[in-house]
Amino acid sequence: MRRGRWAALLLVCLAVLAGTTTDTEPGTEPSGRSGTTKLLRVPHLLEVWRPPDLLGEGWRVLPPKSPAGEAVRAQGGLWRLDVPHDAGGELRTVPGSEPAPREAERVVTVRVAVERGLAVNGTEFARQVMDTLNDPRGWGHDGSVVFARTDGEADIDITLASPATTDELCAPVDTAGRVSCGRVGYAVLNAQRWAHGAEPFLEAGGTVADYRHYLVNHEVGHVLGHPHVRCPAPGALAPVMVQQTLGLDGCRPNGWPAASG
Repeated sequence: MRRGRWAALLLVCLAVLAGTTTDTEPGTEPSGRSGTTKLLRVPHLLEVWRPPDLLGEGWRVLPPKSPAGEAVRAQGGLWRLDVPHDAGGELRTVPGSEPAPREAERVVTVRVAVERGLAVNGTEFARQVMDTLNDPRGWGHDGSVVFARTDGEADIDITLASPATTDELCAPVDTAGRVSCGRVGYAVLNAQRWAHGAEPFLEAGGTVADYRHYLVNHEVGHVLGHPHVRCPAPGALAPVMVQQTLGLDGCRPNGWPAASG
């Protein structure tokens, strides 16, 4: 019934609006073109009537906008955490450059690349890599080295790749789709590990964010000439060159060359 009354009222409004009158004097007939037509004014009818608010006021309230890119930052630059085993093998260099943030004995240039088939924000991934490398707890803690990013020729290429592409780029090192590698001139980070960390590291109390710091520092450590080492003693903080992806032998997880505690 209520819907019928609204429909009838709408028809009345349209009918009134469709009517016309002239500007001639009342009681006279318009002659020729002296009269001009105009719409009747309905000063109150349309102002009083409003369409029913069937949804209430709540539909007009938008949810608060989350900080831009917060989820992507938390995921290491990844749009999604489901990483394909093979993302196609085509690499792209992340454009842009970043100067060394301080002076050091040596400036090492870094070029960052990602596999095109990965759902990743390359700029955010590159930012996190460089922030890790130039952290005061990193390889440059003693002033021996500092890192600068470039999209041209570089001393080190750091690449985020799917497990299958990691295997190809790291050969003849056998990464078995599970681990990453660092060799002369380049470090390849397995995107599966970057997304989810490694069970031994997490089970020992580390977080995925901690593991990403470890992954960058460990593989770049190889490029800088540092070999694997063993856990010095149960309960000790693991040196960053321990293979913490595979096990910690009683050490506590650590992602930094110069961590303390």
